[in-house]
This record gives sequence, C-alpha cells and structure tokens, in this order.
Amino acid sequence: MTAFLTAIGLMSGTSADAIDAVLVRTDGEGIPETLGFHSHPYPPDVRRDVLALIDPGPGELDRLGDLNRRLGDLFALAALAVCDRAGVDPTRVDVIGSHGQTVRHRPGRFSMQIGDPFRIAARTGILTVADFRPADLARGGEGAPLAPRFHDALFRRPGRRVGVLNLGGIANLTALPAAADGPVVAGDTGPANTLIDLLAERLSDGAQRCDLDGRRARRGAVDPLALAWLLAHPYLKQPFPKSTGREDFGPRLLEEFLARFPGLAGDDGFATLTAFTAASVAVAARLLLPPGPDHLIICGGGARNPALMDALVRELPGCRVEESDALGVDAGSLEARFFAWFAVRTLRGLPSSLPGATGAREPAVLGAIHPAGRYVPKF
Repeated sequence: MTAFLTAIGLMSGTSADAIDAVLVRTDGEGIPETLGFHSHPYPPDVRRDVLALIDPGPGELDRLGDLNRRLGDLFALAALAVCDRAGVDPTRVDVIGSHGQTVRHRPGRFSMQIGDPFRIAARTGILTVADFRPADLARGGEGAPLAPRFHDALFRRPGRRVGVLNLGGIANLTALPAAADGPVVAGDTGPANTLIDLLAERLSDGAQRCDLDGRRARRGAVDPLALAWLLAHPYLKQPFPKSTGREDFGPRLLEEFLARFPGLAGDDGFATLTAFTAASVAVAARLLLPPGPDHLIICGGGARNPALMDALVRELPGCRVEESDALGVDAGSLEARFFAWFAVRTLRGLPSSLPGATGAREPAVLGAIHPAGRYVPKF
C-alpha cells in the first residue's frame, strides 16, 4: 500500500497579505485529511515591499534577493506555527510544499515565486518542495493555473457540468465536464478581488484593504458604460487555457478606469468592479462548460463577499452557486492544501499539472526538492 505522509502546504496569493499554512495527511491521490490551519499575516513592511516588487522599478535585483531571504524565514515561521496549532511535533512532518509569493508572472516566458525554500528547510528541519511552475513552463505551458488536478480529485461529479472557481486576487476556473473521463480545461478568467481591493485601499489611504462584506458594492449602482469598457479588455478575448496577474488587472488598469470614469471613485465604482468580476467569470463558464455549468463551487477569499456571490448567481441563472465549505472543503485553505498534496506527489514521482489547464505539451512532475538533512520518504 502507498504510504500516507504528513505534509504542510504554504501559500501566499496576489493580495500579499498573509501566508496560509495547512497541515494534512495524504497519499497525494485521494482527498487529504486536514490536521490544522494557520494564517500568518505579513508584517506591513513586508507587504509593502512585496507589492513594490511586483511592479517593475529600479534596484529590483537587490530588492528581490533581500525579500526572497526575508520571506523564506517568514514562510518557515508559518510552517512551525501550524504545527504548534495542531499539536504536531515538526519532526513528525515529512514534507513542506511551498508555493511562495508570486512577484512576476509572464505567461509562456517565466513565472517567479520567492520565499527561499533552502531557508524554509533549514529553519524547520523539514524537506521542502518548491518552484512548482517551471517544469510546466519548460513543456510549453503557462505555469498556471495549477489547482485543476486537485479540483478534479475533490469535485468531479459525473453527469454534471461542474465549475470550480477560485476567487483570490485573480479568478481562475476549472471546468469539470459531465463525462467521467472528459478532459479538464481551465484558466484565469480575469480579476477576482484585485481591482476591488485596490480601490478600497486607494479611497481609504490604505486603511481598508477590501470592500468588507461587499457593503460598498451593495450601496452602489453598476455603470453600464464602464462595465462595457472593462469587458472589452483584450485578455478576455484570448483563448483558453490562459493565465494572467496584476500585470493586466492591477494598479495601472484601476488608474485608467478612474481617469475615464472619475464619477466611479466611490460606491458605484465598487458595484461596477464587482459586476466586472462576475460577468467575466460567467463568460468563461459558459464557454468552457456550454451552455453553462450546473454547479459552480467557490473557494478563495472572494467566497466571503456576499455582493460578489450574489452577482455570480445573477450572471448564471439556473446554476447552483455555493461555497466549497458547503461540501466540507474550507474555502480559505484550499490553495494551501493542494500544495501539500502536490509535494507528496512530487516525492512519489506523480505529475501534478494538466495540459488542458496550462497549455503544456504533457503533464509534469512539479517542484524541486530541497533536503533538510533528514531522511527522504520512500514509497
């Protein structure tokens, strides 16, 4: 029988506000058992430096090297903290899977995540798997999205067209067809929370990082001309599979949006940007699961935004839209879980990417192994 390992998954998304750390037991094939979860906030200076590095600027190489070191230590602390919270001795953990912090994503060229895995392994004493995207890029893929194989293992329902939607900074959709053996197609649909969060920070001078509970969007009205302008974004016309990031849907786009529609620097802006996220998701869902999904399962931080959830329901009438929590899968920790799952697959020599999600020629075993001086599990 295949051994079950104790694994930690570490993940920080495009919002760069915290490191999610989850502790699981898994064989890298079935649904993992969650033993503990911890969200480790970024100190304000770290978040500031991460966001500054995402946008091109002077002195990048030195800033990159320094931040890679600092984040390696912070990711290690997050791993040790989830062990403490779960009451598990770190010496009992077999492997860490660390996605790191994305600071630049250039689809088809390179994708850079930082958070030095050598430092994680050294500080925790736990074998660490990191750098999950380059193996897919080397096979002609975009290196993203990586979640679809895990989504397939958790959520495929033969006979039903199921979409799994992660609403982080960027929205990515996994399309699981009704046929039990049908191919999985996936990709980033556009923004999820990024533009909404940027508007909240801008209008509050950094005091508010999001539209809490979608309150401002609920008070506002959607501007149809501004929404049409947003939906004309060239990324939305690109074929799947595809991926994007803050480079397309970040500060520059928000500044152009507000310059064109200055009256939307308030509640109506939140309403319009929320409608944009929902509409761009719906366009992709109907395209990938024609004539539309029967069931849309939502995970990520956007699942906690009632205004966004309501907008998705309106955009996809007849589709059952619900958080993954309703199916027993915590929406907030899902991404960290699949990097723990991937790490075990890496040790087993199993592929984790899917060509239908990234456009690669073939699936790949993802990640590089960084020893910590302890025994590497054998299968």
